[in-house]
Amino acid sequence: MGVTSSGSRVQGASSLLIAQLARSTRRQMEQAIAPTGLRPTELLVLQHLRERGPSAQQTLTELIGIDATNLVAVLNSLEDGGLIDRRRDRADRRRAIIALSPPGELLLADLDRSLLRVDDQILAPLTGAERQTLHALLTKAVKHIGPECPPPSGQGC
Repeated sequence: MGVTSSGSRVQGASSLLIAQLARSTRRQMEQAIAPTGLRPTELLVLQHLRERGPSAQQTLTELIGIDATNLVAVLNSLEDGGLIDRRRDRADRRRAIIALSPPGELLLADLDRSLLRVDDQILAPLTGAERQTLHALLTKAVKHIGPECPPPSGQGC
């Protein structure tokens, strides 16, 4: 149990603390990416493409946890911005393969720096060692839930 800056006690399930931290972090992330014009779901698609490489559109739908129709709108926006390349799978012409474009890679590199500044703000009270431990623990927890992040009421992860 800890004490917040307002003096109130922090107690209860870790999931509640994570939710509070997530809410604040999401707001700061949205502010950090706002100058790019990207929405969080678009950033998530770009991140998945960078981590996993070119992916089938259906795979992205499953990884991100949004309806295929909504993903098409996201991909159209990213393609219009020159951030992704969309092509047909040579083995199955019905499948679209989505890849991160060079401008998309550059944008992500810029956003990485912005998001590290968000980390610095959110995690300021932690030492370097504590931040490394937290990162390792969060990575372990995220790997445990896997890509199947069942979204509540049709929202993405």
